[in-house]
Formats: sequence, C-alpha cells, structure tokens
Amino acid sequence: MQSDPSSVRILRPVTKVSPEPITPTLDSQPELAPRCVFGVALETLREDGQMVCGIPLVLRDMVEFLNKNGMHHRGLFRLCGSVVRTRQLRQRWDSGERVDLEHDGDVPTVASLLKLFLRELPVPVVPEPQLFQYVNQSLRENLCCLPDDNLIILSYLIHFLSRVAAHSQSNHMPVENLATIFGPCIFQ
Repeated sequence: MQSDPSSVRILRPVTKVSPEPITPTLDSQPELAPRCVFGVALETLREDGQMVCGIPLVLRDMVEFLNKNGMHHRGLFRLCGSVVRTRQLRQRWDSGERVDLEHDGDVPTVASLLKLFLRELPVPVVPEPQLFQYVNQSLRENLCCLPDDNLIILSYLIHFLSRVAAHSQSNHMPVENLATIFGPCIFQ
C-alpha cells in the first residue's frame, strides 16, 4: 500500500532524561564514588550533607536561580529546556560537582531540572498513602503528619510557586497552570 506523498506523519519525540548506567570496573571503589542527588531519598541527601535547613542544595540552587532569572520568563515551566543541557547539568550534580547555574544554566533548562528532581524523588514530597487522607480530611491537620523534610520542602515550594503566580502577567503561569504542572511532581 502506498502512502500519499503529501501526507506528513508527525512523531512525538520520546527523549527522556534518565541516569546513565554506571558500569563498575575492577579497580573502581564503590564506597568512594560520589552519590547522586537526583532520584535519591531525602534521608540520604540529609545524611550525605546535601541539605541545608531541610532543603536539598540542588533544589535550593534551582529555586534561587529561577527566583532571580525566571519570574518574568514567558512560559516558565511550560517550555522544555535542552535535553542535552539538562542531561549534562544533571550528570555534573550527580557526580558531585558544584554547578554554577548563573554561568551554566538557562531558565528553561533549570525549570526542567526542577521538575525532574521532584518527579524522581523515590518517595514524593506528599507520600501516596497520605494523599487520600487529604481528600477526606482537613488539609491543615494532615500536613502535620508529613515527615519534617517533606513539610519543609512543600512549604518552600509553595512559597516559590506563589511568587511565580504573583508574576503571572509576565510569565503566563497562573495558579491553575502551576497546579497542573507541579501536582504530579509533588504527589506523583
């Protein structure tokens, strides 16, 4: 069967940013290998000294960068950053490098990294079993049930996203858009 030469088939790209598999070598020493920060439990980040005041350093760096550079960026969190750049920055963080986003980052890439970091937490900021409690009971009462790290991060994100929404005239990210984008990242 021949296809019509005037028809166009559009394929959706399926490129995903994911950790590169690490192949151990005979001379590698796993205990000396740096720990990743993406896809790592909050408890592990705390134990590894990767948290300050309950906030993962990588999350803080991304939020501070976006606070400074992204508040007026049109389509903040809707535009995808460069997949290659996102992968590079992620690998640098996961290898233990200190990343200077002012020098190496751009708003769409850092916004993509922020969403990726939240999506890849092994346990979401709001753990699954408690999700159903929130629907049936008072949200305020149930927030007290969250682990301390999760509550601190949730509060930090809500304050940041409130600032983003306050600039929705220029960034086109009202509360409804932010809820659509971050709901799955926070609740998974």
